[in-house]
Order: sequence, then structure tokens, then C-alpha cells
Amino acid sequence: MYSGRELGALNENWEGWRINKEELIVPGGWSLTPDRIITGNALLELNNESDRLGKMEIMKAARLLNSMNTNKSQ
Repeated sequence: MYSGRELGALNENWEGWRINKEELIVPGGWSLTPDRIITGNALLELNNESDRLGKMEIMKAARLLNSMNTNKSQ
């Protein structure tokens, strides 16, 4: 990759984007490294509907177990 290269010449959708060393700079000035992009993608995948429903069931079970343990100790 070329440092400081503007990507707007490729397509108007890339207007304001540029490359600086190994980082992609978005129009707002944020820098994205490959690791940040992969992490962000993984976080988005974790938040899909089936995972959300699974997390809800786990939390219900955890609250029930906590409630049972609390009642035993009283």
C-alpha cells in the first residue's frame, strides 16, 4: 500500500478515504488497522439474533441459579 494515497480516485464511494502506512483512514479521521476491522466484524457477528436469544436464556438460568443459592443461604 502507498502511504497517503487518496482512494477517492477509485470510485466516488471512497471520497475522503485514504491510506496511511498500514492503516485505512476514514473520512471522519479514524484509523482502521486490519486487526480493528476483524475485531469489529467479529463483534457484529456476535450480536446476531440467535446469539442474542441464546444470551438471554443463559442470563435467565444464571439469575435462577443465583436466586436459588441466595434462598438457601437465608
